[in-house]
Amino acid sequence: VTGARLAAPQLLTLGVEIPAELIASACSLSVDDIETGNHPPLVASCGAPFILAELKDRARLAAATVRSDVFVREISRQPATSLLIYTQVDEGGIDIRARMFAPHHGIPEDPATGSANVALIGLLAKLRPDPDLRMSKTITQGVEMGRPSLLEAEAEKHNGTVTATYIGGRCVPVMSGTIELN
Repeated sequence: VTGARLAAPQLLTLGVEIPAELIASACSLSVDDIETGNHPPLVASCGAPFILAELKDRARLAAATVRSDVFVREISRQPATSLLIYTQVDEGGIDIRARMFAPHHGIPEDPATGSANVALIGLLAKLRPDPDLRMSKTITQGVEMGRPSLLEAEAEKHNGTVTATYIGGRCVPVMSGTIELN
């Protein structure tokens, strides 16, 4: 995602709950590090499914360390096999800090995952009691791996149903190039 908002609205779908113990094990955390007061770890999608799990604070998010063996042995058997962990913050315009892991797919950690964060904004809108709302959140991801990205996420909710989600933002370029077509 580079400086543009995706134009096509994406609808939110929610799936099964995932045990907090599994999330803790996969990220080398304690079950007590996972915030379940807002929602349990669960599968959410606005196209590609992700496991979404909230952590209690920024320190716990930073402390997370991927256990590839748990991803290969157990996460890979879940209905979604990529994991976005996040925490809600109030840090000078940043609302959410996030990390996304899928080591068994060759992605030890991703610095900017629009498809996961668009599902997250949809979930957060769904959880709000307001029947109608437009929610915006600024999300940073990739900080812990030295490739910070900034994502702007929006969701619209009408009559209690999330009707559209949007994502856009900026990330640290890893490479660039040109292709000549003849």
